[in-house]
Amino acid sequence: MVPAEAKLYIDFHGRVIEHLGIDMYQSPIAAIAELVSNSWDADANSVQVKLPKNLAPSSEIIISDDGEGMTLQQCQDRYLRVGYNRRKDRQSELTAGGRPVMGRKGIGKFAGFGIADLVIVETVSKETGERTVFELDVARLTGESEEYASETLLDVEVVEYSGPDDSARSQHGTTIRLRNLTLKKRPNKDQFRVSMARRFLLLERADEFEVLVNGDPISTEEDVERIQFTFPPDYAEKEIPPGLQIEDGWGVEALSNGEKIRWRFHFYHDPIHEDELAGISIFSHHKLSQRPFLFNLSGGFGGQQGTSYLSGRIEADFIDDQEKDLISTERQRINWESDAALPLAAWGQERVKSLLRIWQDRRAATKVKAMNARIEPFSQRLGKLEKHERRIVDRAFTSLAKIAVISDDQFEDLANAILNAWEGGRLRDLIDDLGRTNEMDADALVRILVESRAMNALHAAERVKIQLNLIEGLEERIKNRELENAVRDYIAENPWMISPEWDTFKVEKSLENMMKLVGETSLDTLNGWKGRVDLVLCAGHQLLVIEFMRPGVTADWDHVGRFERYIFSLREAVNANRGGDFNSVTGLMVADKLERPAGFNEKLSGLRRQGMDATDWSGLLSKAKSQWQDYFDILFQRAPEDGRMQSLAGGNPGSSSGSE
Repeated sequence: MVPAEAKLYIDFHGRVIEHLGIDMYQSPIAAIAELVSNSWDADANSVQVKLPKNLAPSSEIIISDDGEGMTLQQCQDRYLRVGYNRRKDRQSELTAGGRPVMGRKGIGKFAGFGIADLVIVETVSKETGERTVFELDVARLTGESEEYASETLLDVEVVEYSGPDDSARSQHGTTIRLRNLTLKKRPNKDQFRVSMARRFLLLERADEFEVLVNGDPISTEEDVERIQFTFPPDYAEKEIPPGLQIEDGWGVEALSNGEKIRWRFHFYHDPIHEDELAGISIFSHHKLSQRPFLFNLSGGFGGQQGTSYLSGRIEADFIDDQEKDLISTERQRINWESDAALPLAAWGQERVKSLLRIWQDRRAATKVKAMNARIEPFSQRLGKLEKHERRIVDRAFTSLAKIAVISDDQFEDLANAILNAWEGGRLRDLIDDLGRTNEMDADALVRILVESRAMNALHAAERVKIQLNLIEGLEERIKNRELENAVRDYIAENPWMISPEWDTFKVEKSLENMMKLVGETSLDTLNGWKGRVDLVLCAGHQLLVIEFMRPGVTADWDHVGRFERYIFSLREAVNANRGGDFNSVTGLMVADKLERPAGFNEKLSGLRRQGMDATDWSGLLSKAKSQWQDYFDILFQRAPEDGRMQSLAGGNPGSSSGSE
């Protein structure tokens, strides 16, 4: 029962919600991060985020904390008042518990509308024990219901209210339920935990505050195995900038305007492909204020390729302490044109450029050292070279190591290509030139890559020829009716030999139970399917289902129809599992023979247009042979002048390239 005097209302135009919530916070990370910030400002010790297991009409996201909560009047004055400035209202930059206040604009509380149409707030005041539950419906707030399209006050529905109660004060805190979710994809819990951690520096600076996602804490632990260098700890003594102090692995420096910052940068072994990690993030009072960027640097500086490997964080609290707000509403970027931010921008550009130069030298030295370790097993080959020849090859390795875009594996392949080329009497002038220069120019690299491409193409072409020979052998066995079960089983275990298109597929076993359930309703009752070999392959988001019928069975209309329904049922099951990894299902059925009644070929053509195929062994191998032959022709064109490739093509009847 809600007392008559328990009333709440909103005193701003509903269209504001579209700009403050819906438009700015359309990712679950951004929206929930704002609500977690409110929990911090409420002096909560713990925040629990509960994500749904799937997306359904009844799904909800729950954010609950044990903060100070709100009285009914505070709900009105603080939560339902747009632009409420906690710092000015309480005349302090700190919370009651002594924390630096994160909130400033008073609009983050509406972030939930970016991912949900209904927000339910339940809060218990630590001060009085009052309990208030109210809800906000985006349709009413934005005027979609034609109820709040003007600037008149809008009553907020108070679902429950109980007055002051000392015994309830210990249950203080706030719970926000986001319902009628507008998400297109269910948030992945583990990725969500990582992304949330990258929005804050809470765990590193605040032992008394924890954030749990479905019961597990967000983690700021860095992936140590992926990191190659960390600065400032990895500075050599002569490299340390003047005035830098190192505290707990973080650098502490004063900018030209006297403001202090803390920083730590990492260089990874391989290029970073995560937007939330690549670049330098800036935090103010533990909260993200500038998404990862590189201080707007342009080209023309040493070690520029290293920007793809760089990740870092800077603590610059002064940015959020200015009288004029320098941080954008959605906490994504700083106003770098402001006088207060210019010293940080200048420091950042200089620090990033200096570290990139150091990284370039370090990475080259590290690669050479690693290469020396790799080539140790080839010492006998190197020992056969004359002393001056070995010196040339070693210098060429050093030049190669300085090319930042080459990964360790690529470096090893190219270095071996150089050694092989030298031993074979090829490219000696080029390698000698590389050994005489400190930097490898683009033309030199291209020539090395051309040789490497020829070698890789030759290696692949040799494999393709083996595949062609195997398929020809299988064709002979089919003609002689000698396709034993063991051969069938081997093909089932190694389907990539049938088609180069399947070369990137791997066996997928995670859906066995679902496929078994679908199969029991679609296939097993039909003669010819019992005891069949089921094979499920996957690549990316695609599933490929292959069904081998029992030996001696001729596939007819019923078999093809059942197979079609089986694939349709499996697609429905996969689509229903929206949180899964797959969104495409294709199928192939292979039988000893196919019936050919009137209309059957048209049926098969229709299946192929829908991502399904039914064929016999002869047709399957014929198609496989054609595909592998086409692949060989493509490889031949990568090195058509290479004598080794010409020799291989000449011994491959049927190759169009071999006749040239």
